[in-house]
Amino acid sequence: MKKRFKTLRFQLLFRSLCILILLLVFVGAMQYVFVKRVLYENRAVNIQSYINSTDPNMWTYIRKYPNPSDSSDDSKNAIRPNFIYPGVTVAFIDKKTRDVTVLSTDPHAGAAPEFKRSVYTEALKDTMALHYRIAENESGEEMLVVFQAITIDGKEAGVIQMSTLTEPLKDVLIHQIGIYFTLSFVALLLGLFTFFPVVRHTLKPLSQMVHMMGHINAGNLNKRLPVYRKQVETDTLAISFNHMLERIETSFKAEKEAKERIRQFVSDASHELRTPLTSIHGFIEVLLRGAVVQPEQRERALNSMYEESKRANRLIEELLFLAKIDRVPSFEMKKGNLDLLIREMEPQLSLLAKERKLELLLDHHTEAVFDRDKMKQVILNLFYNAVQYTDEKTGAITISLQKDDISIMLMISDNGTGIAPEHVPHLFDRFYRADPSRSRKYGGSGLGLAITKSIIDSHNGTIEVKSEIGRGTVLLIRLPSGK
Repeated sequence: MKKRFKTLRFQLLFRSLCILILLLVFVGAMQYVFVKRVLYENRAVNIQSYINSTDPNMWTYIRKYPNPSDSSDDSKNAIRPNFIYPGVTVAFIDKKTRDVTVLSTDPHAGAAPEFKRSVYTEALKDTMALHYRIAENESGEEMLVVFQAITIDGKEAGVIQMSTLTEPLKDVLIHQIGIYFTLSFVALLLGLFTFFPVVRHTLKPLSQMVHMMGHINAGNLNKRLPVYRKQVETDTLAISFNHMLERIETSFKAEKEAKERIRQFVSDASHELRTPLTSIHGFIEVLLRGAVVQPEQRERALNSMYEESKRANRLIEELLFLAKIDRVPSFEMKKGNLDLLIREMEPQLSLLAKERKLELLLDHHTEAVFDRDKMKQVILNLFYNAVQYTDEKTGAITISLQKDDISIMLMISDNGTGIAPEHVPHLFDRFYRADPSRSRKYGGSGLGLAITKSIIDSHNGTIEVKSEIGRGTVLLIRLPSGK
């Protein structure tokens, strides 16, 4: 039961009804004040209209016989005016003497209350305005008192004061307010039974989202929340959740791929290290069996052990270099001319090319931001690969460098054997060899191109391969311009 009270549906319904109740109470209070004022003013206007519609000759009699308790013969024989207004007590206040003369009384109206002189003076100042007050008589009963100035023979004679109890008006007011709150209560009940299914229908997309999220886990991230295109907030929430699920799914896939790469990397590294270690182990066994006393066999075994140890050492250095780049790349990036760097490497490149034709096509003043040592390593790795796959007598290797406003293009092309299309996408994978026998012949570990790509990536550049079997290979590097 407590869980149901904490649901969004219940809280939304409860809070909406509370707001509606407060609004109804506020409207009822305003209606009470407004209706009370209107009732009192209408009653006062009716009384004032009665006074204004009275025959002016009556005021002459009132002035002549103001005191009904006068015992003189003239007063006793006088015909006094008779005010017939049920529920109202009428009194006359003389302007000069300020005497109060009660002209008529009603047992249901109560005694006439008395006021300060300033009240009557105010009524005499503005005869056209409506003057009324809410006061209490001697019995403590609340009364509505209306004041109206009268004239006799064109002169102000005094003020007619007509008072009536407000209790009948209050009864009408309470009756009206009772009807209002009864209808409001009925409206609340109807609203409760109507609003509940409306809220449930409105929150249905959110409920479905909650239900679907319960079925989504780490092994089932391909599901997506539906976007209804009807509710902006719900659709925005669904789109945000879908983006989050996409990122989580991508992260899980990346983690899975990273684990697979690490497993494959460890397997390949173990395999690569096993080959030189096995060779060294075999040569040691040969030496232990007596070859140590035979100079030729001993020399051959030691030379082979030395070459294998160099290959193992080079492999370990390359693995450490890759691990260092993957973890925290630390390059000394400086602005310089890449064409001058390649010119400096020309003697070394010519030595590696041997009898192969070497051609340099370099734009002058090709500025870029790069690490000199790492860029030399990139050029040597790619040039060494080109040397391996070209004929020593007829081979030709071209290094070209071009620049434009936004990038620099470094191309190393050869006329070698080329690379089969199925190998091209995997050339930069670690330990991958398009021709294992040739790579092992020249001491390759399958890490050169992987190291090259890592260095180019750290320079915010790209590298791609274009090759045709029997026609050669082109390696294209793009680096940001140094401008």
